[in-house]
Amino acid sequence: MKKLYSAIALAAIAFSASAQSLYFKGAGEGLSWDLGVDLEVALANGNYTVTINDLTQFKVSTVGSADGWDEFNTYALYAAELSDKANLGKPCATTINGYENNNLPWKGEYTIVIPADLSTITVTTTTPEPTGFTAVYVRGGMNEWGSPEDWQMTTTDGVIYYFDCDEAHMIPAGTEFKIADADWDAINYSAGDEVIPFDEPLPWNYNNSVNGVMSEDYTGTLKLNLVNGPRKDAEVTVYPTIIDWQGGVSEIIADQNAATEYFNLQGVRVANPENGLFIKRVGNTVTKVLVK
Repeated sequence: MKKLYSAIALAAIAFSASAQSLYFKGAGEGLSWDLGVDLEVALANGNYTVTINDLTQFKVSTVGSADGWDEFNTYALYAAELSDKANLGKPCATTINGYENNNLPWKGEYTIVIPADLSTITVTTTTPEPTGFTAVYVRGGMNEWGSPEDWQMTTTDGVIYYFDCDEAHMIPAGTEFKIADADWDAINYSAGDEVIPFDEPLPWNYNNSVNGVMSEDYTGTLKLNLVNGPRKDAEVTVYPTIIDWQGGVSEIIADQNAATEYFNLQGVRVANPENGLFIKRVGNTVTKVLVK
């Protein structure tokens, strides 16, 4: 296997020596993931330079994708350190790795500079770092892979998120799903296509191409813990029942005869809810309701 990889690497280096253009694919303005639809950037003044707006991740190769992913990926460049905001403006070393996307610290306008020898990738941005918590959703076949408001997870700190899969938000057996933000960007996690055990905090991989499935119709609480931060592998616990959360709304104690209470998705009590998604609590029963 090592000899094969070395042979591919040497071939890519030899090919790149005569490359006069680089070919970009990805998630950003003017980019596409479709085969044969590439952004071509020519060598000028010793560098390949391009500015792309609304960029979150990209792939770049010395050959276009018209002949398929295998050819494109054989010569694709990857710089693992680009996702760290501390490396903005710094040359990050490249490897030949067509199976990984180049991820950026946040969505924005980026200028990408790659020297003629393809040894590094440098990115800079004019877009400030976002503030506030990232909105995270349970996305899959049960909601047509969208990010509807009633499938949004709840957080109070932007690190730990919860979602109650109640009867109205059940994940049917065999239905593929992920946990992701609206852009499939900073948050994009899957356990892989396997039976997911209950009650165990397990690593879920960032940007995993294989979706997760439940072995049976699922109702219960999902807990996402961004133990490593965004764009890094996370920890997810799948509870077999709807649990009392460790903080926020779950700390509100009420008996079975208590009045109905409403809270927004950040756990703040709302006296007269209207026009939105709210958490409803009656005694020890907590559900999500859409108020119109």
